[in-house]
Amino acid sequence: MAKLKGAMVWTSEVLKSVNVANLSDLSASSFVKSRAMTRDVMANQLCEAVKIIEQCQRKMAEMKQAYDDVDEINMGNFEESERVKKELKQVKLQSAADLVDLQREVVDLQRQLIVEKDRQLDELRASVVDSVEKTVEKGVKLYSKALEESTAASCKPPSSSELQAELKSVVKNVVEEKDRSKSFMVFGLKEEAREDVKDKVCDMLLQLSLKPKIEACRIGSGAAASSKDNAEKRCRPVKVTVGCSAIVKEVLCRAKLLKASLKFSTVYISPDRSIEQRVEYKKLVVELKKRMVDEPGKRHFIRGNTVLSVEKVD
Repeated sequence: MAKLKGAMVWTSEVLKSVNVANLSDLSASSFVKSRAMTRDVMANQLCEAVKIIEQCQRKMAEMKQAYDDVDEINMGNFEESERVKKELKQVKLQSAADLVDLQREVVDLQRQLIVEKDRQLDELRASVVDSVEKTVEKGVKLYSKALEESTAASCKPPSSSELQAELKSVVKNVVEEKDRSKSFMVFGLKEEAREDVKDKVCDMLLQLSLKPKIEACRIGSGAAASSKDNAEKRCRPVKVTVGCSAIVKEVLCRAKLLKASLKFSTVYISPDRSIEQRVEYKKLVVELKKRMVDEPGKRHFIRGNTVLSVEKVD
């Protein structure tokens, strides 16, 4: 700004020395006609003009360099902007592709879930049908046997009232058997005063990775272990009822996993057996213990209604 002001002052002084008011009126004859414009004054003015021109040229060169620098920066910013735009476009395309892949995975998982639910439903339906058929078949056999025994014990055929009583007994047994297929027994579950046995059973089932809806209650009379004497008594078993027999089968199948639990390692789960079934099972247990003593080199176990023995595998 100071250099620009100096050039303007110099121009004003030159115009004044040659008696010219405006720069547009200045000509070569203006210098010739002016008496004040001597050779020395002309030389000084010319020297000053050269300096001003040199300063302007330097300033123009600096401005050009600054312009080039700004242009280069703008070009770099433009290239960076284009690069960012391309990267954003690629990211959008990749995100869209990932979203499509995730949607496909979700659809596949939903399809697998539907197939698995259908499979479980088919298994449940087959289990229910098989259980009903076996129960009805057993009830009919019991009814037929009762009818044969009644006929053999008397020369005359049973009366209508006797037949009705026998039929009611068979139906009752069938219903009870069906009800027991939806329940199981829990032994060794610690009994406490004012306990919530349902919560205890739910906690136990979580150890088996199961969370069915249940109803649970203690079986038998007796007080909870509120004293030292009662604590020494065996805790009462718990009867647990669930929605269907398939859940019972799953619980019984996973029951062995409780051995690895710190909290429920002494708990034992068994089917809900009738009196007759318990008598038969006790016989199987006696037979199992006998074989364990007689044949210690083998592995013995109960499967179905039979005691089986196999060679131990090292």
